[in-house]
Amino acid sequence: MLSLIDDAWEWLDRAEQAREVAGQLSDPGAKQAVLHLAESFERLARAAANPAVLRRRELARQREGHS
Repeated sequence: MLSLIDDAWEWLDRAEQAREVAGQLSDPGAKQAVLHLAESFERLARAAANPAVLRRRELARQREGHS
């Protein structure tokens, strides 16, 4: 389960990086696209850290024979 939390942190880190890049862009369309990407990364982080998702993934791994 730790790797799933690590995944969430990784997505949050990517969101932060995307926002930093967006702050350096002068083209409004490109800036908006990168900010949208950052929002998507944050949604992925929330999904990865969701307790229900964590539990489902844990159960799936157990069925596959991984612990």
